[in-house]
Formats: sequence, C-alpha cells, structure tokens
Amino acid sequence: MWFYLTIHMDMKRKFSFRTIAQEFFLTCTFFMQNDLITYAYSCAFGFIFSLLPVVIMTATVLVRVLHASPSILQKLFAYERFLHGIVNIPSLVDSFLNVKGSIVFELFIGLSLLWMARRFFNSVVKGIHCIFHKSSPRRPFAWQLVIIAGEILIVVFLALLIFVFTTAGSLIDTDFIRRVVPRFVLDVAAEFLKYAPALVMFAFVAVVFKVGAGTKPSGFLCIASSFFCTFIFFAFLRIFSGLVDMAKYNLVYGILGNSVVLLLEVFVFFVLFLFFAQMIFVHQFFDQLLLAELYLLPGKDAKKFTQVVRRNMFITPDYFVRNKSSLIALPAGAVVFTIGDETKDVYYLAEGTVRLSGTNHTSFCQRGGFFGELSCVFDKPREMTACAQTDSKVICIAPDTFVTMLNANPEASQKVLAQISAFFSAPSQTEGFTSDSCQ
Repeated sequence: MWFYLTIHMDMKRKFSFRTIAQEFFLTCTFFMQNDLITYAYSCAFGFIFSLLPVVIMTATVLVRVLHASPSILQKLFAYERFLHGIVNIPSLVDSFLNVKGSIVFELFIGLSLLWMARRFFNSVVKGIHCIFHKSSPRRPFAWQLVIIAGEILIVVFLALLIFVFTTAGSLIDTDFIRRVVPRFVLDVAAEFLKYAPALVMFAFVAVVFKVGAGTKPSGFLCIASSFFCTFIFFAFLRIFSGLVDMAKYNLVYGILGNSVVLLLEVFVFFVLFLFFAQMIFVHQFFDQLLLAELYLLPGKDAKKFTQVVRRNMFITPDYFVRNKSSLIALPAGAVVFTIGDETKDVYYLAEGTVRLSGTNHTSFCQRGGFFGELSCVFDKPREMTACAQTDSKVICIAPDTFVTMLNANPEASQKVLAQISAFFSAPSQTEGFTSDSCQ
C-alpha cells in the first residue's frame, strides 16, 4: 500500500509516448489494486438513493414556500429523465399538492435526505481517501454536524441548479419572452442551457479533485482531468442512447429497465470520476512511482506474461532519461565511484554494462539494474569501485529520494532487506548483491 509521498524529484515534466503509456499502466494497476470498482458501485447507489429525497424535498419547498404551480413541478420532474417510466409524474405532482400542512411528511423527507446524503458523501470520501492514502481524522461531534450540513447543502444546491435550468428553459419557450428578447439571444441561451448540466458537472468534479485530494495537485491538472472525465461520460451517454432503444427495453422490463439503465449510467460516471482521480495521483507522484517500478523491475529471465509486459513497459524510463540533470552518459572505462568514496547516490543503469569490483569480488550490472544502494541504506563509504564496462547511461538518484521511496513502498523495502541479508551472509561483503541484474 502506498502512503502519502512528501518528497519527490525536482525536475521538469517531459513526457514521451512511452511515459504516457507508463502513467496509464500505473493508473489502471492502482485502480484495480485499490478496488475502486467497489467504491464506484457504492457511490452510484448512494447517489441514486440520495437524489430522490432531494427531488421530493425541492418539490415540497416549491409547493409550501413558493406556492409553485403544477406546471412548474411537471417541468421540474420532466427534466429528470430517469423519473420518466419509473414514476407517474402527474400522480406524483398531485400527491405533493394534496399533502396537508402536517410537519410529519417534511420531517420524514428531511431525515431521509440527511441519511442518504451522508451515505453518498461517505462513499465518495472513502474512494478519494483510498486513492490518495489519507485517513479521516477524528473530529468533534459539533464539527461533524457542520460537515453533514455542508454535504446536504451541496446536494440541495445541485438540485436547485437543475430547477433553475429547467425554469429558464420553460421561460424561453413562452410567447412573451420570444416577443421581447431577440432571436439570437434566445438561441444562445438555449445552447447554454443545453450544455449547462455538463458545465456544472465539470466545475463540481474539478473542485472535488482540487479540494478532496489533499495533496495540492495543480489547478490545470484538476481542470484537465475534470474535462476529460465529463467529456467521456457525456460521449458515453450519447453512444449508449444511440445503441439502446429504451422504448423497446421498457416494453419488456418496465420500471426495472429504467432503474438498471440509470444505475449503469451513474456507475459509469463514478468509474470515470475515480479513474481520473487515480490518474491525478499517478501524475502528481509519477517520479516516485516510476522509481519504485524500476527498483521492482522483473528480471530478464522472467517467464510470466505480466512480468514480461512490466519489464518491457518500464525498463526504458524516458521520464528520467530526458532529464539531463539526473542522466549521466559514461564512455567505456569511466569510473562512477571508487572504494572509500563518501557519496551516497544510487544509480539505475538505463543502457550498457557497469563492472562492480571489490577486494575479493567482481560483478556486472546489466541494463535495468540498480547499484550503490547499500552505501545509501547503511550511510557508509563505498566498498566497491563502479566502472563502465561499455558505453553506458546511468540515472543518478539522490539518497533522500531513494529512502523516501523505500519508506513508501513495502515491496521495495522487502527487496532491499533481502539485499542486506545477502550482503551479510556472503563470504565477501560487497555491493555486488545490490541488484538482481548485477551478477
């Protein structure tokens, strides 16, 4: 399990196609490891069951406080596409209009809204915390009430936005507005209202990415991720609506058909939402994640398909190779460090072969291997001399960065512990045991 990473390499972002593929691979890997599909299911169910009380509460406020006419309620519910075919809208409106002044109905809806909204936001927060490895702090009871109230206000605010867009859309169609407002203004307003839900979703997702992460991702990264999340979701809706004939589907399955389709659409949205949140984490800490992948790189004799794919995917780290400050080009015979040097840097061999020679031992590090990590871990002078056997390229990794990676990744820590065990159990204690690729 990855923990919150506080230190990462200071380098300019230079991405190649291979780097983008590596980011996508890591995003998919962590998405499955974190079991975000389960969180998406939980968020989808929580959203559906919290939206219905919000719609009812909004209608109640309109009837009791604003004395809304039945036609406005009809338009409000008609805007919610999922209500069509699931409930009888005219009967639902009549039931609202016939409810008397007793507070029992409002109390029941309010408690339902409180419980459902809390369950929904709990699911979203748990999913975000799972991605960014945050733990929910224990807060005083009064502060928890403030959080719950804020969550409910957000849900109600989104519902009111839907009502505002619906009301504006109905006003555009009235004869009075068409006589007073110029035609092109109405056309622009109609287009804006057409894409207003997507704009609201885009803004909401961007804010959640920025605030919910807790790792201070850049605003541009959150906006770009929110844009692609929203765009892909609405593209999915357009394609899905073109492939599925709901008239025939409802004829067979009725209410169940609409409910299943709604659940599927909401589930797809939260899959995209959590996927792009995971991508933000991978992008933000890609240097540390890539370093861990390199250190845990399967050996060249790996037989499993997944291991072969991982080795071929990550053995060439363009992200580091293109960073001139960390890449060192070594001609054949060049010395990296000698016995007794006080340097503590760790090296990844991107190309070529490096010879590690000590008093009684010589080993060779091949492409994809690490060397020099024991001096970093033990904080002691070099016990071997590293010399380029052929023209080589090595990536220099600062000691603090390497130690941070070990502290954040249990698998990497286990590997270095295995190297330490081999170091102490070997007849001649040398740095030749620091990597599977060093033989």
